[in-house]
Amino acid sequence: MFKQLKNNFFQAAFSSLIWITILCSITDFFSQVPFNYIWHLIGISLLIGLVFGVIYPYLWNYSTLKASINIIICTLVNTFCGYTAVYLYSTQMFDLIRPFFLAVLLLTLVLHIITFYFYSKLDNKKMAANLNQLNH
Repeated sequence: MFKQLKNNFFQAAFSSLIWITILCSITDFFSQVPFNYIWHLIGISLLIGLVFGVIYPYLWNYSTLKASINIIICTLVNTFCGYTAVYLYSTQMFDLIRPFFLAVLLLTLVLHIITFYFYSKLDNKKMAANLNQLNH
């Protein structure tokens, strides 16, 4: 489990660093980037790696918590890490979205609920098909 989570973390963190670097290059190609901003981008990548490479896989694949608790934890972690990433990227952008924190939190919760139920339904159909195939 730990080896899988470690691999997920590094894969998500490195992939997101490349993705963020490409986005920054496209949107602000000709500016001089201060060196400490690179650390902010690495911090964003580490947050993404932590959320999508460790926390989500652990909660949904290894944890024995109820689905409703997983959804609440994922919503809170996703929202706080998202706001932290926006703050690291741009303080002006953070100041722009800060008043909408509760709306973002609610939207994230609704999307996690919808995604969970869609995924569970799809997963149940897959398991039923596999079980039916074993019987034949």
